[in-house]
Amino acid sequence: MKQMLSQIKNIFFVTDDIEKSSKEFSLFFSKEAYFKGFSNQLGVEIQIFSIGNLSINIISSFCEGLWSEKILNFKKKRKEGLFGLELMSDGIINDYDNLKKLEIPVGEIEKITIQDLKDNIYTHNSFSIDESLVSNLNITVSDNTNFSIEEENHDPNTNIESINQVVIKTNNPDGIVNLFEKNLEIRLALDKTFKEWSGRMLFFRIGGVTLEVIEEEGLNNLNEYYGIGWHSDNFTGCYEDLTQKGFSFSEIRKGRKPGTLVSTLNDPILGIPVILIGLDGEIS
Repeated sequence: MKQMLSQIKNIFFVTDDIEKSSKEFSLFFSKEAYFKGFSNQLGVEIQIFSIGNLSINIISSFCEGLWSEKILNFKKKRKEGLFGLELMSDGIINDYDNLKKLEIPVGEIEKITIQDLKDNIYTHNSFSIDESLVSNLNITVSDNTNFSIEEENHDPNTNIESINQVVIKTNNPDGIVNLFEKNLEIRLALDKTFKEWSGRMLFFRIGGVTLEVIEEEGLNNLNEYYGIGWHSDNFTGCYEDLTQKGFSFSEIRKGRKPGTLVSTLNDPILGIPVILIGLDGEIS
């Protein structure tokens, strides 16, 4: 059966200083943002980087708009960081109608308008999953419209090829299973309880990205985003290049998956915990 939602289309990071954060990500990704603009409708400035088959959106409050209250509430808890996900639907009207028939609370479909600095205007259709289901995760569903963009200018040996995982913490794993697997039809690839820390770990797979959900009792919020795993095929080259650029990493160690190497970023951009993952064989 065809999966309702085909991939993660956009990941949103909130920042207090969009120019500063964009420069830091440009250094980290070895390329410039391909889109710079704003949405009066959402109330945000936006700069966008393309990573693999999805986009990283750096956003900051710009004016009153649809997202103003959500961003304000987010900043009261986190100030800056990983704000939300936008999932892509290849048939947004049908998927919306199906969710409504299942009595899953969703917002109305909105035609979202985004404008670049050259006054080009782009639109797409989007609806939000109700806060009662996604508590603090700010999940929206969008159609498969993408910007028509020029070829990106970056080093052909660019380091980060894709996102490996988005990490979510929850004190309600059953609620997450109900939302992702049963309601949104995102494949649950792993559901395991670890005796050593009496916690449950869930792996959901969508469009080549893992949504890694970790149970944490006593979490102040029902759910919250925790971190990102960036993937590089050339792990050693990526690690060395980023280190030379001034990024500080932990020692390289073997990953949980056989044949992988990992390292954590000591002082991550926007305070979002980062793990670098690669396929470069044995540690020297």
